[in-house]
Amino acid sequence: MNISACNRIEGVISDMKKGKATTNVRLRTDLGELMLVMTSSAVEELKLQPGERATALFREVDVMLMKGEAPISTSNRIPGRVLGIKKGNVTAEIPLDAGSGRRIVAVVSRTSAEEMALAVGDEVTACVREGDLLLAKQGTVGLRNRLAGTITGLRPGTVTTELTLDTGSGELYALLARSTADDMKLGEGDRVSALVRERDVLVLSTS
Repeated sequence: MNISACNRIEGVISDMKKGKATTNVRLRTDLGELMLVMTSSAVEELKLQPGERATALFREVDVMLMKGEAPISTSNRIPGRVLGIKKGNVTAEIPLDAGSGRRIVAVVSRTSAEEMALAVGDEVTACVREGDLLLAKQGTVGLRNRLAGTITGLRPGTVTTELTLDTGSGELYALLARSTADDMKLGEGDRVSALVRERDVLVLSTS
């Protein structure tokens, strides 16, 4: 089985911290310790346990580079001030005041937020990769991959919510900020559309 993600790092699961919607998995590798945030349902399906060998897969376009203390390799940098920090077991939601009434929300791992010693009032910079931006024009989003379905399950955590979507030809799973799910008033039985960027599609070869 081949997955279209050329970056692969093998290691051993050293620790797992499970939340309602997401689980923080630490992988000990020869290159150092990696930290993954996964949906808890995926962890349960894979039956992951500490001490097991696993492989971290990630796409080339998901790599951000730093050189010393230089900025990360993206031209999209949005300065802002931390308005609050909402911590879950695994993730943390951090809203930023970007000025002129604009608000940017970031969801990062709780460990990262704590290691950065983030606090309300801190001045930070939100970095967004060029490929992570979507364009909308007159209410239309520039995405061709749209899968309509019905919400059959919600798994809310403190910071994130996992959705299960029945598309009629299989199930899809989505992870979004809980505040977004709450604002949208999502519930079981709702008809929604899953939008998937072209660059976010991984191709699986079974031959």
